[in-house]
Amino acid sequence: MKLGTADAGRTAAGLATGADRLPDVRRINFRFSGRGRYLACLADHGHGRLAPEMWDLTDTGRESRELRVRDEQTPMTVPMATDDGNLLLCHIGTEGVHRVLLAVPSRGGGRPEEHELGTVLGNGLGVVAGRGGGTAAVAFATGVEQSRVLRLSGRPEPPELVTVLPDLVGGGIWLDENGTRLAVRSMAGTGTAVLDLARGALEPLTGLSGDEHLLLAAPRTGALLTAARRDGAYRLGVRLLHDDRPTVFPDRLNAIEGSVTPLALSPDGRRLALAVTRRARSHLLLHDLVGDVTEESGLPGGTLFPLAHWGDTHLHLIHTTPDRPPGPITVSRRTHRIPSVPEPSRPRWAGARVHTYDGPAGAIEAVVYGEPATAAQVVIALHGGPEAAWQLGFDPLFQSLAAEGIAVVAPNQRGSTGYGAAHRDAIQGVWGGPDLDDVLHLGRALGAARGPLLERPALYGASYGAYLALLAAAARPELWARAAVVAPFLSGRELYEDGPPTVRTMLDRLGGREEIHDDLGPRDLLMLADRLRTPLLIVHGERDPIIPVSHSRRLRDRLLRSRHHGVGPAYLEIPGAGHDPLSESDGKVVRDGLVGFLRTGTPPSA
Repeated sequence: MKLGTADAGRTAAGLATGADRLPDVRRINFRFSGRGRYLACLADHGHGRLAPEMWDLTDTGRESRELRVRDEQTPMTVPMATDDGNLLLCHIGTEGVHRVLLAVPSRGGGRPEEHELGTVLGNGLGVVAGRGGGTAAVAFATGVEQSRVLRLSGRPEPPELVTVLPDLVGGGIWLDENGTRLAVRSMAGTGTAVLDLARGALEPLTGLSGDEHLLLAAPRTGALLTAARRDGAYRLGVRLLHDDRPTVFPDRLNAIEGSVTPLALSPDGRRLALAVTRRARSHLLLHDLVGDVTEESGLPGGTLFPLAHWGDTHLHLIHTTPDRPPGPITVSRRTHRIPSVPEPSRPRWAGARVHTYDGPAGAIEAVVYGEPATAAQVVIALHGGPEAAWQLGFDPLFQSLAAEGIAVVAPNQRGSTGYGAAHRDAIQGVWGGPDLDDVLHLGRALGAARGPLLERPALYGASYGAYLALLAAAARPELWARAAVVAPFLSGRELYEDGPPTVRTMLDRLGGREEIHDDLGPRDLLMLADRLRTPLLIVHGERDPIIPVSHSRRLRDRLLRSRHHGVGPAYLEIPGAGHDPLSESDGKVVRDGLVGFLRTGTPPSA
């Protein structure tokens, strides 16, 4: 790590002592086996390294098991459980060379047997769980203008080349129970096609209109769920495979309020599980496609992941709450009950609630930890995006702050999703306008509620939230005790010049380069540097592919020139890290440094 500050010699004594008492739990890259018997993910349980973790979903106890494989995993590893309880590990390489391994768990709980299955060459590698018939998974290795299709048996044998397709394909939705016909998406824009693994042939999927996309299938009955743009909006459609009748777009299904994500079709194709995000939490809706009626299955307040498996007796989902890391929950097909899922050696994580604050133009909902009015310290945390929102889910940083007795207020200010189009679109063409007003209003309100004897609120933000936090610190420096930011950008215009094509497209779509004319002036952090008097920590990944690290370096250098006696911000650059250094291999170290700075104002040591 690189530390740049006039106080680089100071140590971060006493950092995050409460956080050190809590295991650092992170889970990513969930995958169900083909028939839903097992679930795998990558997890870090406080060791500072990712390792595979598995659940046997046929076991009512539902305890997870960490597999102690030799190599440390990376976020680019795809863990694919097989239906006989083994684990395929597909290491996606950055140089076009991908390793495939098989881990066979030991019954006694020791280290699993590990088998190197070989390497796969290609610009990219996609993996789909198989459905039996000697296929544990299907892999697509894409080249320049073709895709190699490989079969992984789930046994200690090399991948088998099935066919080479003259097209770039991805995705994968099974259309039959035997696992021979797989719907794939053409990356060249030619629509959905069907791959017959037995013949190695690709053929069109008939019946879909030109703009219709396949989302889900029920292989037993041939029921399909599609999406197509109709009357200016995307609508969900229902049809049968090999049926000449047109797709039906059910009215009530398409009138559900909120952000709707289809999760799974029941085996008979009659019912559809939907994750619906409204405000700061997810809801599970079960929709009868024949009767076009919906019922809600009561879930604890939390967040659903966009992944599920619906078997003959149970619907398996991935769910998280503020005091429970992501993991499987099971909904009974008949009762919709949710059995409790024990966490191994589960600590007493901090809970959170949703609270509504008055804002300058209406209510501002926030996820809140602790008691902001009376805690010794409070942090206002600003999310990235800007088209995003805080949810009621497990957050390791917020847990670390709560363990130190620091309250957290994570607002969904204007520009956030989940609160309707007007709230979301309020910052269109005015980045750092209405959303900044909301943050400043909240800072003043919290400061007034805390009174003169307690410390002023601190600011935290990542990505767009980092940019917004620095704007707030520049606009009203007297409101804040300190600010810590991760991966800030200098301005919409600067990011347009330096960012990747996807970011430039977003800036064009959301008007991120437009200027604001008011007393604060242009929302350019280099131009506002002389107003940034708040103690500041800047963190950035050296290889951030979204917001170039040069933005933070330039801001640091500008602040060093503008501050009295050369005392600039604390600057932490994480070698090799990407856009979210808190979730990478040094994530706990970075998180402890952030917590220590937000608690004491002491920069993390080099």
